[in-house]
Amino acid sequence: QTKDFGECRQIQEDVILTYEDDFGKYKKRANPDLLRVTMRGVCHQIGEKLTFKQISSDYRSAQIREALRLLTLAGIVTPVTATAANGVPLDAETDESRTKALFLDPGLLLAVLKLDGYLSQQMIELIMTGSPHELVNKGGLSEMVAGLEIMRNKPCIQRQKLFYWEKKGNSVAEIDYVDIHNLKVTPIEIKSGTQGGMKSLWLFMREKHLTEAIRCSLENFGEFTYIDQADQQAIRHVKICPLYALKQIWD
Repeated sequence: QTKDFGECRQIQEDVILTYEDDFGKYKKRANPDLLRVTMRGVCHQIGEKLTFKQISSDYRSAQIREALRLLTLAGIVTPVTATAANGVPLDAETDESRTKALFLDPGLLLAVLKLDGYLSQQMIELIMTGSPHELVNKGGLSEMVAGLEIMRNKPCIQRQKLFYWEKKGNSVAEIDYVDIHNLKVTPIEIKSGTQGGMKSLWLFMREKHLTEAIRCSLENFGEFTYIDQADQQAIRHVKICPLYALKQIWD
């Protein structure tokens, strides 16, 4: 068993190194060191709006933006772009300056963050089915795992895009993912446990005059109805889908 864990860890490390070694093949188009720095910078900002200065202070924003574009084309990074989400299509109201990013695989992400081998497998299991209280970025990791699953269950015949919504005020209101279901804007909230506030969700649904939403968490399958006292007793319906069963999110 120890040997298997060691082999798993070595495989993850080898995969990461393979990606980084391959960057040298494209040095005519991009600086390999810039691609490495950008990829690792994305891994350290999972679940957060990307800040180029946190990725590197040695490169200009335009250079990092181009590196992100190339990593996206390669399928290593998937952007999650802010949208006003007033209707279909979501892509028509995006703000490219506000973007998060998903890494291609949670196990490889944990390897980059030096949480590899058996430890990474334990972390993923806890994220999907338990509550790793001491994992400082468990919310971001849960959000990434959910985003990858949502994207994985979309049609594979075209490159998929992911969107989120935020509104700044006295505090930032944010919806982790916004999607289209039955030609309607549908907010998807991701929770890393079984609890968590829903203020952002109610605000979003109130502003967009929506009645349907999805909450993905460690709760069991379920649903509930909320009567919005702040919006003329409007009725909001929320479907609960466990994180481990995101394949069934639209069932």
